[in-house]
Amino acid sequence: MPFNCNCIPQYRKGDVVVSLANHPPEVVSGMSATIISPQVGALYAVKLPSGELHRWFSGSELQPVNVALNRGLRTGDYARIISTIGHPPTVNEGMLVKVVKVIPQTCFYDLRLENGAYHRWLAEDEITNQT
Repeated sequence: MPFNCNCIPQYRKGDVVVSLANHPPEVVSGMSATIISPQVGALYAVKLPSGELHRWFSGSELQPVNVALNRGLRTGDYARIISTIGHPPTVNEGMLVKVVKVIPQTCFYDLRLENGAYHRWLAEDEITNQT
């Protein structure tokens, strides 16, 4: 799991990359994808009201319930989902969730897979430039 506080994304918007890893069921090794958005920031795994665990939300997709804390979300904090783009139908805007894991700062990518599906990618070492 990446944990580089001085992370600089290796790929840029529009770059076409190839997966070096399998992420069943949607990603197989050799599948190409286009970088939609390279990002550096915190990522969060949350517990949905149903009890289901879901990952990875970026900080821009969650709003702290207690905004008076004036700090980033931490494990145990509650937040409201403000964006569901790329997340499954079980995730709804306005849903109250509990943060169960925080990656404080890392490089990650929002990708468009060759089949048109959206995917959030964390590990730069699992993708390479298309040859």
